[in-house]
Amino acid sequence: MLQLIKKDIAFNWKWALLLVLVSTLMPLVFYVDRQESRFILWVYIIGSMLANSHLVSRSCYLDDNPQTRRFLASLPVRRAQLVLSKYLLGLLCMAASIGLTSLSSAALGLYPGLRGAQIALICLTLYYAVFLGVFFRFNYSGAEKTNGALQMLAVMSAFVMDRSGGSLDGTAIAPAVLLAATAACLLLYAASAGLSIRAVGSFSRQG
Repeated sequence: MLQLIKKDIAFNWKWALLLVLVSTLMPLVFYVDRQESRFILWVYIIGSMLANSHLVSRSCYLDDNPQTRRFLASLPVRRAQLVLSKYLLGLLCMAASIGLTSLSSAALGLYPGLRGAQIALICLTLYYAVFLGVFFRFNYSGAEKTNGALQMLAVMSAFVMDRSGGSLDGTAIAPAVLLAATAACLLLYAASAGLSIRAVGSFSRQG
C-alpha cells in the first residue's frame, strides 16, 4: 500500500509541490493582519483547502480511466488497499499542510495555537470523507463536482464567519466542542473509508 501512495505522489509531483508552497506561503499573505480569528479562517480554512484540493483529486483522476484500472487490477493488491491508500494519502496531505502552515506561522511570529490546527483538521477530514466517498461510490466526474462545491462552501463559510463580528468565528468555540468535533470527524473519515471499501468491489476491474 505504501507503494501505491508513492506512485500517487510521483505521478503528481507538481501538485505535491503546490501543496507545500501554498501551505508555507499562505501565512505570509496574511502576515499583516494578526487578528486571530481572521488568521484561522483565511489561512487554516481557505489555505488548507487550496493546498489539499489538487494532489488527491489528480491521483483519483488518473485512476479513473480504463488503462489505469487494468493496471491496478494486475497488481497483487486487494481492493481494500486501493481504497485505503487514497485515504492514507489524504491523511498525509492533511498532516503536511497543517504542519507546514503552523511552522511557517511560527517563523513569522504568529501563534494561532492548537485551535487553528483543529479547525483545519475538521474541515479537511470532512472534505476528504465526502470527496473520496463520492469517487469510490460513483466516479471521478461526480467527485470533481463535489470538489468544486466543497471549496465554494469553505469560502462562503469563512466569509460569513469573518463578517459575523466574532460571534461565529473559530475563537468563539469552546475547546471541548472543538475536541469533540475533531474526534467525530475522524470517526466519519474512518466510516467513509469503510463504506468506500464496500462500494468499490469491481472498481479495479471496470473498463
